[in-house]
Amino acid sequence: MTERIIENQVITETQVIPDLLTGSDIGTWQAEYLLREVEFERIKHGKPITYNWANSIALTSFGFGLSLLAKGYSSASLITKGEWVALAFGIGISVVLYLIGIFLPDNRKKVMKKIESHFETAPTQRQILRGRE
Repeated sequence: MTERIIENQVITETQVIPDLLTGSDIGTWQAEYLLREVEFERIKHGKPITYNWANSIALTSFGFGLSLLAKGYSSASLITKGEWVALAFGIGISVVLYLIGIFLPDNRKKVMKKIESHFETAPTQRQILRGRE
């Protein structure tokens, strides 16, 4: 390889300099998060237990509401005040349980926090890699 030094000159022609970043790529790298299968399952199916309870009560209340609808269709005076209270109570309990589930920590939220903290603390690095020639 011959050495050519270019100093204090105006360059008007293309200068070929072999092996100077020719065929190289610049990449940004960050440590990967090694997601285990159990963590994947927690992300995929991780709902708070209160969601199951809320769903059960909400569906029961819905069924009760349908029976009240049928009862009220034939005669609105047949529906008692206690039945309205029971329907409202079932709906209210379901809403409260859904809200509790939103704010309580569960396995899914814990895994997501671990992943988030990993990417916040894992440094990113730039590297020059030799490309394909």
